[in-house]
Amino acid sequence: MTLPYPPPYQDIDVLCEHLSICPSTVEAWMRLGKLPPPKIRDGKRLWKWIEVERCLDAWGEQAQRLGGSQAERIRDATRRIAAESR
Repeated sequence: MTLPYPPPYQDIDVLCEHLSICPSTVEAWMRLGKLPPPKIRDGKRLWKWIEVERCLDAWGEQAQRLGGSQAERIRDATRRIAAESR
C-alpha cells in the first residue's frame, strides 16, 4: 500500500509502513528513545506523526555527532533488542 502523506495519528501498522520497519523495531526504538511513546485512544495505541518526526530528527542529529563507531554500537544494540523481543 502506498500512502501519499502520513496521517496526523497512526496506529502501529501505518507507522511501520511509513518508516519501513516492523512492529518489533517500533518497540525497540521506543525503549531506546528513538520513537515517542504512543497515545492511547479508545484502547488503541496511536503515534502522533509530528512527534515521531521530531524524535527521528533528533536521533539522526545525535548519530551524526557521535560518529561512526558509536552510531554502529547503537545500531547493533537496536538489532539485539529487536531480536530478543521476537
